[in-house]
Amino acid sequence: MSKKEWLFLITIVIILFTIDPVYAGPGGTVAKAFFKTWWGKMILVVLTIVLLPLIIYVRLVEYRKERKIKKILAQLSLEHKEFSWLQLQKEFTNIIRRVYNAWTNEDMSEVKGYVNHWYWQNQQSVYLDQWKRENLKNVSNLRDIEKIRPLYLELTAAPNFEGSRIAIAIDVVAEDYLKDRDTNKIVQGKSGYESLEYVWFLEYTEGKWLLDEIREGGLSLEIAKTPNVIPETMGITV
Repeated sequence: MSKKEWLFLITIVIILFTIDPVYAGPGGTVAKAFFKTWWGKMILVVLTIVLLPLIIYVRLVEYRKERKIKKILAQLSLEHKEFSWLQLQKEFTNIIRRVYNAWTNEDMSEVKGYVNHWYWQNQQSVYLDQWKRENLKNVSNLRDIEKIRPLYLELTAAPNFEGSRIAIAIDVVAEDYLKDRDTNKIVQGKSGYESLEYVWFLEYTEGKWLLDEIREGGLSLEIAKTPNVIPETMGITV
């Protein structure tokens, strides 16, 4: 394809992915409603075929970054067992389920011990409380966590690794939508479980991983291409 054709295709993709965002679910946004329609699904199939080389490239970059981070964590866990990837997976799974439950109950105070203050305050006041004032109820149900993959790791030389950060790509099966509290009519989104992708950022604070931010899965390549930050003084082979 010529440069003009690629530019046209990319422009179409950007337009489609910015149509009718649905504000619901942890992080405030989920998959675009356009791709939940019949025509949207057909167009998505065509785009998947056309963009297959790009999709393979993205997965390859993410796979290599995932292996590199797991290698770093394996070295680190020899002296610090809490950084074992199996242990981290268990912790992150617990956090993901608790956050979804808190969204379902519309009460972020339930996860104060699993998210930082900024996330708790932002999600409660900007989204959940605002929807209540608008007489809207957020329905956010998690059915399954399919994958958790590390995309970025930033370790600090501070005592107990205070302030270290990690970004994980998660694939979940969930439903997220808003409905009127009185009529139960869906006003944004669509009922039913679907596969959704997100990138969660967590920060290591006082010996605990706390959720700091959630971004859409479309940013996974950009995050995976960001170099890890590992202090040389740790003697870890990158």
